[in-house]
Parts: sequence; C-alpha cells; structure tokens
Amino acid sequence: MRSTSKVTTTLATFLFVSQAPHSEFAKNPARTRELIHETADRLGTNGADRATAEVAYEYGKHPETAAAHMTACLKAVEAASFQTFVPEPRLAVSR
Repeated sequence: MRSTSKVTTTLATFLFVSQAPHSEFAKNPARTRELIHETADRLGTNGADRATAEVAYEYGKHPETAAAHMTACLKAVEAASFQTFVPEPRLAVSR
C-alpha cells in the first residue's frame, strides 16, 4: 500500500468538500486546482480543520459514497501536479 502525503490529503479534502461532481475535475487538472483554491478561500482561516470536519460528517452520513469520492479526489490531486515552493534560507545580516 502506498503512503499519501499530508499535503496531498489536505488538498484532496478541500476538493472533496468543494461538492463538485467527479466528472467536473477527474480529467481536468486545471479545474482541480481551481476548485481547491476556491474552497480554501471559502473556508478561510482554519479551513483545513473545517474541511476535515465536513469530510467526517459525509463519511458518517454517506459512507457508501464517501470513500469512492475521496479516492477520486486523491487521484485528481496527484494528477494535478501541484507545485510546492520552499523559500531560500535567509542569510543573517550583521551590522
């Protein structure tokens, strides 16, 4: 079994709660990225926590469809090739 990074899981969680149907993002990486950004903006501060709570609610209310939808979200996020930028280390300034 393959491990999924926390970043990938968090992005998939945002995609999951976007409430977009699988057909809207399955083969469209640009739309996947768009939906994730829109959802993150909508949820605001502590958005990841709010998204996780929504996913938990859906798993409790609709377990028969939630797992398949999350699997589709994870695959879409992996296919979307998100870029993670790490800033260069700062050099100490001496005076």
